[in-house]
Amino acid sequence: MTTITRVQELKSLLPCEHQGISHYVEHALESIDQFVEQHRLFVASQALYGEKINGQEEALFRETINDIKKQLVLTLERTVEDFMHKGDKHWTNHFKDGVE
Repeated sequence: MTTITRVQELKSLLPCEHQGISHYVEHALESIDQFVEQHRLFVASQALYGEKINGQEEALFRETINDIKKQLVLTLERTVEDFMHKGDKHWTNHFKDGVE
């Protein structure tokens, strides 16, 4: 399942008035993808001009980006769980300040 598909799935679980939260996550993910594309073009242009590209640094960059995306989706998942258990006195919220 793609990240965007998961975000859209989580969006459907949110109350209508709070679905904007998922829009923020979608926009953040799109922004990260644009940043990655700019980085890719920059690295490619450096390589064309003879700059030696460090493969380990590039792998670390990609790994870090993927970790950030996973954290965004995980935070949305936790938010949805808190909404789904709203009013449940036996549920311990992920976010102490609530979801509203």
